[in-house]
Amino acid sequence: MRRVPIPELPRYRGRAGFKRGFAAVRTFGGRRFVVAVAAVAILALAPGATGDVPLVNLNVYGTLGQNGWYVSNVTLNWSFSGPLYSSTGCSNTTLTADTPGTTFTCTATSLDRSTTTSLSKTIKLDKTPPTLSKLAVRAGTRRLDLSWAASSDTQVVQVMRTPNARGKSGLVYSGTRASFRDTRVKVGTRYRYTVTAIDQAGNRAAKTLTVAARTLFEPMPAERVSRAPVLRWTPVKRAQYYNVQLVRGKKILSAWPATTHFRVPRSWVYHGHRYRLHRGAYRWYVWPGLGTFSANRYGRLLGGSSFVFSPA
Repeated sequence: MRRVPIPELPRYRGRAGFKRGFAAVRTFGGRRFVVAVAAVAILALAPGATGDVPLVNLNVYGTLGQNGWYVSNVTLNWSFSGPLYSSTGCSNTTLTADTPGTTFTCTATSLDRSTTTSLSKTIKLDKTPPTLSKLAVRAGTRRLDLSWAASSDTQVVQVMRTPNARGKSGLVYSGTRASFRDTRVKVGTRYRYTVTAIDQAGNRAAKTLTVAARTLFEPMPAERVSRAPVLRWTPVKRAQYYNVQLVRGKKILSAWPATTHFRVPRSWVYHGHRYRLHRGAYRWYVWPGLGTFSANRYGRLLGGSSFVFSPA
């Protein structure tokens, strides 16, 4: 095997640390190691010097939400690149209470007192989701009106709609209002709406309801009314009038309005008997009248619904 000559190292005067360092290099061989070991020796001669390494380091542990907010407990762990002479505000801390902004500052001085470094971190913490209540829906003429009440910390409300059980969900509203009118509905189709309130940190509160776009839409099924209600339904093409029937145990009213609504009177006569609204539940039905009234020709039943009369 050919022997590779090791170049003679230059001789240095000074501390023994330099001599020991270069002696080690000669033992292992390879000129490229000389600079590295020399650098170690230089650092050894300058205790407390840190070069480009920061004196103070910070690790933050927590779940980051939106807009720089944390949404879970936050732990701050401080560390240092070398021994210290002194430090202030550098205790490891766990923040558990909501805060719009709390600043933590660590100040440290190196052991030889040549370097003093401060590092600050502001934590915004919001673990509390907004509240969402009073979610309701009312059906209109080929429309569904949703309403809700969201807490003041809500930044945006989103409404997702899913038609039928297997339909594809889609975002139909995003904004700051407390209501949404959905006019892209089909009569008879059931829709599931999920209303979500989102705060500045990304915390969410959601509620879901399912409703069908009905042909008989007012009052809502089983809705309590304190005075004689106005019954409303969707119009039928070519219908000249409608037949409305009111039932409580038996049929007690039949009327033929030419419009798509009918106000139930407080009292009326049907087949020679006088009736009036009493406290309790009622059902009602509507048929479209086709052609002239004398033709006595009706289309298919539009539907049936109910209300509960409960006078104040």
